[in-house]
Amino acid sequence: MPDLAKFCCFACPANDFAEKALEQCCPTCNRPFGFPLSASPETIGSYRIIKPLGRGFYACTYVAEKTGALKTKHVLKVSPTSLYTYFKKDFNAESARHAQVADGAEYVVGISDVFDADVVFGDFSATCHVAVLDYVEGAPLSDLFTGAEKLLAGTAAQVAADLFRLKAELESRLVNHNDLHASNIIVGRLTPGKYRQGAMDASVRVVAIDLGSVAPDRRSGNGYLGDLHWIGRHIQALTEVLLREPDTISDLDSRVANALQMIAQSIVPALENQRTPDADDFVHLIEEQYFKTSEPWRPWRNPLVLKTFNASYNAQTLDAWHVPQLLVDPDGTWLARISAPGPLVMTGMRGCGKTLLLRAVQFHARAARHADESDADVMTRLAKDNYVGLFVSAQRLLNVGQSTESQTRDLFPRLFVAYALEAARALAHLRDISPQKVRHDAHAVLLSAVLAALDPSPARADLATVEQLERHLSSLLVNLSRSDSDIRLASHPANAFANLAESIRNASTLWTSAQVLFLLDDVSTRYMEPDRVEDVLSALIFQNPNCAFKMTSEAQTIFLSLKSPGTVNPAAHWRDFATFDLGAEVNQRLKDREGKPFVEMILQQRARFYPGHPRGRPSEVLGDVPREQIAEIIASSKPDSNDRKRVYRGLTALTAVCVGDIGSVITIYENMLTRSGGRIPVADDVQNNVFQDYCSRHLYLLDRREGNLKAVAQSFAEAAHELLIQSGKRGGRRRLRQYASIYVRITTGDPDEQMARLRELVDAGVFVFTGGAARTKTRDSNPTQQFKLTFRKIYGLVNFIGLAERDRFELSGKDLEDWLSNPADGKAILMRNLRSASEAGDDAEEVEAPIAASSRSRTRQGALDLTLPMPKLPEEKDLTTTERLLKDSHLPLPTIEELDFTQLSKGGVDTVVMLALGFEERTKASAARLLAATRPRQVVALRYPEPGYSNDILQLVEESGASVRIIDYADFLKGASISLGERSVIDVTGLAKPAIFKLIREALISSSRVDVAYTAAEHYFPLEADLDEVVKAFTSDNHHQLLLSLKGVLTGEDGPYRSTPQLPDDSDGTRLRGLFAFASSKHERLIQLVEERDYDLIEVMVSEKQNSRSKIAQIAAEVAVRGQDSGNIRTCNAGDPAMVLQALAERYEAWSVRDGLNFEIGLTGNKIQTVAAAAFSASYRVNQAWYVSPATFDRQRFTTGVGDTRVFRIKSFRV
Repeated sequence: MPDLAKFCCFACPANDFAEKALEQCCPTCNRPFGFPLSASPETIGSYRIIKPLGRGFYACTYVAEKTGALKTKHVLKVSPTSLYTYFKKDFNAESARHAQVADGAEYVVGISDVFDADVVFGDFSATCHVAVLDYVEGAPLSDLFTGAEKLLAGTAAQVAADLFRLKAELESRLVNHNDLHASNIIVGRLTPGKYRQGAMDASVRVVAIDLGSVAPDRRSGNGYLGDLHWIGRHIQALTEVLLREPDTISDLDSRVANALQMIAQSIVPALENQRTPDADDFVHLIEEQYFKTSEPWRPWRNPLVLKTFNASYNAQTLDAWHVPQLLVDPDGTWLARISAPGPLVMTGMRGCGKTLLLRAVQFHARAARHADESDADVMTRLAKDNYVGLFVSAQRLLNVGQSTESQTRDLFPRLFVAYALEAARALAHLRDISPQKVRHDAHAVLLSAVLAALDPSPARADLATVEQLERHLSSLLVNLSRSDSDIRLASHPANAFANLAESIRNASTLWTSAQVLFLLDDVSTRYMEPDRVEDVLSALIFQNPNCAFKMTSEAQTIFLSLKSPGTVNPAAHWRDFATFDLGAEVNQRLKDREGKPFVEMILQQRARFYPGHPRGRPSEVLGDVPREQIAEIIASSKPDSNDRKRVYRGLTALTAVCVGDIGSVITIYENMLTRSGGRIPVADDVQNNVFQDYCSRHLYLLDRREGNLKAVAQSFAEAAHELLIQSGKRGGRRRLRQYASIYVRITTGDPDEQMARLRELVDAGVFVFTGGAARTKTRDSNPTQQFKLTFRKIYGLVNFIGLAERDRFELSGKDLEDWLSNPADGKAILMRNLRSASEAGDDAEEVEAPIAASSRSRTRQGALDLTLPMPKLPEEKDLTTTERLLKDSHLPLPTIEELDFTQLSKGGVDTVVMLALGFEERTKASAARLLAATRPRQVVALRYPEPGYSNDILQLVEESGASVRIIDYADFLKGASISLGERSVIDVTGLAKPAIFKLIREALISSSRVDVAYTAAEHYFPLEADLDEVVKAFTSDNHHQLLLSLKGVLTGEDGPYRSTPQLPDDSDGTRLRGLFAFASSKHERLIQLVEERDYDLIEVMVSEKQNSRSKIAQIAAEVAVRGQDSGNIRTCNAGDPAMVLQALAERYEAWSVRDGLNFEIGLTGNKIQTVAAAAFSASYRVNQAWYVSPATFDRQRFTTGVGDTRVFRIKSFRV
């Protein structure tokens, strides 16, 4: 503990080197060891004592003032001469050594004089040696441990690094300190003029003040601690202070504490294994961990390496400075369009590349140094740009479950602070390239703009650097994201953002005349109601010569009722703002002769940065066949023929299938690489299986959405397939019909209702709005009510449709109304509304680029010259000793031990049993077993609306003699207080997962341990027998059809499902976020959570058991993670909470501690997994935990019977 150390009594020295508290009394004179501090002298020689600082084994230190005219401050180190005589030490030699070591040192206090004096300590006086040391404004390190000094994350990291710098400085002088306890170290507070440039906390510096034990030899063992041991101990104490209040600790403090804790954990193995690390390595490691944790936006010169081929295909997960390396912009025209002055709305389907293109304008991307460029070249390019782009994602600033009106009201101040935050980061980047371009008071300029824009205005912080401003704004953004925040913009967004832009321009001489581009991603009806999207867009499409918003949204956004900046007149996209339909641009490029080269260029760009890509270009990896040949195979083959099992293949098919969705192109290609096992060309059947599987997954996810979206998609695909087959049966010179689009004209009925339905189909991704020239045969036609929709072919592959876009359906009037309202008749309606490209003069027929070989003969082995194993990833760089130690160190975890009832009964009579008055048969049996084993004083029971076995369980409690407190479950969720004793048992058998999570988490935070009981059921719904029949009915290639079939299996619950947060939402929304969740046979919960929230990384745990229940869970996990950026499935013993806890810790270390992501947990598994999640969240700051609840439970189909009861003892690692 930090308040224990070795002390020698000033009055009666003795060879006692045991650790003691200052309050502890000397066994000889009965004085406290701390009496020289509590009874500090008033004067010593010509010095007046101001205050005590601390004491070590031999000496005490005081802040003193020299009497006389100057009254200079000093630190006096005082020790009775009797101690030096007793321990045979030489004070003068020690002082001379101190002067020698301190000469020119940064981390050792200077010494200016020594003398002897009689000193009075209350009722005790002694002749003392006195050393006069340089005064350092600050406090002993021990004050940080006790809470006397407020500890911030940056301060903790700086102190840790300075301790290693102190060690290195001493080693450079060939000495060891040998007594680095907390009172011998001062945390100095620097004046602004002496702030340390680039430091983690520029205002502090650690110095050692007592060098009484300095010697060339290292004193360690036999009760002594060496310098490295002391440092490890201090770092651990710093982390304990930061983590002292796990529910109130800030996100940044938690992350830094975790990083420091892992470093502290690595020190002991270093000593045990005789591998003495270099102190400079530790300093570098601390700084690297701190800046990576606190400034994940900063490492702009790290090289790009993709861990998987589709890594960061979601451009929000890609560091902005790597965007230029992956962007494919034909002729550079797209970038020029979106960086031009004035507001712009960029539209297109999800996956077309809107985010990547928008981020290409971001300052970090424009400031990225290309190969063979110097910093001067970068500055020349930035000056020529004459704009600064700041990127923010709208959906990351929205709170799940928040009302739509409050979403809009709260979004504007969050956006404002988020853009100020991005401006601070851009300034830091600019300063790294050219420091003279950033004003010395840039942080103050930006801060003033923020404070002036918000109402009520937050308190002004005392900031000295841009980095401090960045952290301050991050904290402010977190506060604004809380549901109870009352801060609003003080003026209309047009005025507020214009003022912010002016402040940004004033912060740098580079930006004095530049236009500030506010890049806003995902202003989407996927996250907000259409009228809220209208409000946001209308407020932000204002005209200003110094700034403009560039926003991404869906193509149909331009049909919303947007208002001009005055919010009175309708806005016109040809007058008030520009539009750029990137989706249509990409789709058109994919259709012409440049389509395949364009796709290959995109894939090849990624292959350059993915070490695992096979040798050869993507066209060599996949081969190719023309679309006409694919249509011919479908038209001429039987449904169960081998030809159908290998029909979709080749680069042309990949180009045609996705209709402008580049994200799907990348994901499908990555899946093909993975399934090929490294052998290229990828076999035809492997490619086809990937296409079909991708289609099935999309159909399944579509089917989960409300309405009949899947029916619309299937009716279109069925009509297109049948027309293709019919055209293939015609004799003579035939032309295969390939229907891929619908030309829509709204001429009758309710236009708003039909538009809403069409927008729903586009929102869901069934169709893509691809414009098309308005047909104006009648002069009163409204061109906004007739347009072309292109079918997303990915939804039609299971029906074997053609991939060309030659023919189209045309719907208007009553047929359009019927098609929208009755999808069951969709196929018949479409088949009577045909139009071929040859009949439609407004659509040009697709032109395919010639293919050298229309088909290729190959086996699974592939061509010999291309059959290569997947290249190995590059060898890991040589690690320093310190890096190897950190790699092998891990966060300490709570211990989970399984007990038997005999061990549980030894706990004592004050045990409290938390149980639920549940409706499952096992809840009654579990209560009976626990009451008999523990004989508790008190029972606290949760009562659900469903009475269940309540009366029976309460009768058992009464018979046990325990008192009982009953709490309604609804009151418990609202925060009803429950105080558990030190020895408590929580029976989770009948508890809902939110109750399990909350109770165990709070129990471990407030006490050192908790016991958990769980009684299994004999049978669970869905029943294993029912699941076994489902699994047997389908092959492994029909995973998603299998999931659809589960609708016929009763699971004991019904949707719709709702996700509810279990922790306060006070995380930095600008960070990437990862989800660790659990898969079960009740698969809807997991898939609901993944669909509802956009995650950048996902890992799903599945049971390692080999049964039908686990098989269903495995398939559900595949649906959840496939297509996700770096999604992963982990198998584990789902019934072992210790193994689950270990898995959580591994992912937390990788995502939260090392990579700086927000870490969220999905409580979508069993109750044992929830117990482990709760134990973990009691130890480390989890950004959020989600419980997904169904609308109703069926008590008759939940569980039946009673199984064994298991008991676990969980102990906090902080015990």
